[in-house]
Amino acid sequence: MFRIMKYNFDTFLDRKKFSSEKWLKFKDPEVIPMWIADMDFSAPPEILEPLRKRIDQATFGYSTVPESLTHTLVERIDKNGWKIDPDWVTWMPGAVVGLNLSCKTFLQPGDMAMTPSPIYQPFTSAPENMERGMVTTVMKDVNGRLELDFDEIENLMSDDVRMFFFCNPHNPGGTVFSKEEILKLIEICEQHKVLICSDEIHCDVILDAKSHLHLGNVNDYAKDNSITLLGPCKTFNLAGLPIAASIIPNPDIREDFRRNMKGIVSHISTMAFVAAEAAYNDAGPWHKELLEYLRVNKRILSEGINSIDGLCLAGPEAGYLAWIDCRETGLISPGDFMIEQAKVGVHKGEWFGNKDYVRLNFGCPKSLVEESVSRLQKAFSQKN
Repeated sequence: MFRIMKYNFDTFLDRKKFSSEKWLKFKDPEVIPMWIADMDFSAPPEILEPLRKRIDQATFGYSTVPESLTHTLVERIDKNGWKIDPDWVTWMPGAVVGLNLSCKTFLQPGDMAMTPSPIYQPFTSAPENMERGMVTTVMKDVNGRLELDFDEIENLMSDDVRMFFFCNPHNPGGTVFSKEEILKLIEICEQHKVLICSDEIHCDVILDAKSHLHLGNVNDYAKDNSITLLGPCKTFNLAGLPIAASIIPNPDIREDFRRNMKGIVSHISTMAFVAAEAAYNDAGPWHKELLEYLRVNKRILSEGINSIDGLCLAGPEAGYLAWIDCRETGLISPGDFMIEQAKVGVHKGEWFGNKDYVRLNFGCPKSLVEESVSRLQKAFSQKN
C-alpha cells in the first residue's frame, strides 16, 4: 500500500552556489554528478533545529567531547548486540583519519597492511601516507556480489603483513559480510597474528534483508586485536561536518592510537558534535524513511542498468553506491563514456582499483536517478 512520507526526498537542491565538491567536479554543466558518497537530500530537520539553536548561542570556541554523545553511541551499538564501554570510544574528525591513524598505530617501518581490492582509495593511500607498505588481494565477483578471496588472502600473508583493512559494508561493492565470512577472515588473521581495522561507516544503511555484525563483537580475538570505525556522516548526510568514532577495546592499542593523534589530528567542529548527537537521538524517523526511499531508487536503477546490453548491477546490499559491472561493454573506459557521452557523472572504477566497473551514487531525488538511467540507455543504444 502506498504510504505518505513525512519527509521530502524529492526536492532538488541547487548546491553549486554553496561550493559543493560533488556538483562542481565536472566542467560540463550538463553532467549529472553521481560520483562522490554525498547525498543530495536536505539533512533531517531534527538535526537542523539543534544546529540553529547552537548558532544562536553566538560563540564558537573549542569544545570538549560531550559525554552525552558517547553514551548515546554506546546505547545505539548496544541495540545492535555489542556491549561496549564508553572508555573504548575515541572521537575523530572523520573515518579517513582513523584509517591513517590505524596504520600509524598498528604498523612499524617495514610492516605492511593488506586490503581487498577494489576498495575506497583512502584505504590504499593510508599506508603510503604513513610510510608503510601495502599488499592488495583481488575480491571475487560472485553473481554481482563482491566477496573476499580467502585462498588469495591466505597465500599473500607473510611475516611483513601486520594489519588487515576490512570494509563492512563494503565500499564500493555494497556487500554486507555474513558472520561466516567475518569469522573466516578473523581465523586467518589470528593464525598470522594480524591486527584488523574495520571501517563500518556505512553500517546504518542496510538495504537488503541482512544484518550488520560489528567485527569487534564476533569473538575474543577480534575484540582484542581490532579498531572499529563508524559514525553518522554517511547515514545522515553530514559529510561537511566530519565526525567519526573509533572503538578500541584493547587498552594498549587504544593508548597508542590516542598518542598518535597528538599534534596531528585537529579538533572536531562544535557543530559536528551537535549534529551527531541530534542524528543519533532524534533523526530515527528520517533515517527509516531514507532507507525506504533508497530502496525505491535502487530498484529503479537496477532495472534500468540491467536493461542495457553489457551492463550488470546486482547490489548493493547496503549503502547508496552502485558498483556497476561494465566488462561486457567492450569499452576501454566505461567511466569516460558515461561522463562524456551519457552526461552521467559516475566515479570511474580505476580510482577503486578496477577500470571495468563504475560507481554510481543513487542517494539523490528519484528524478535524477530516472534521468540518469534514461541518458545511459540512450547513450548505449547509440554506442555502435
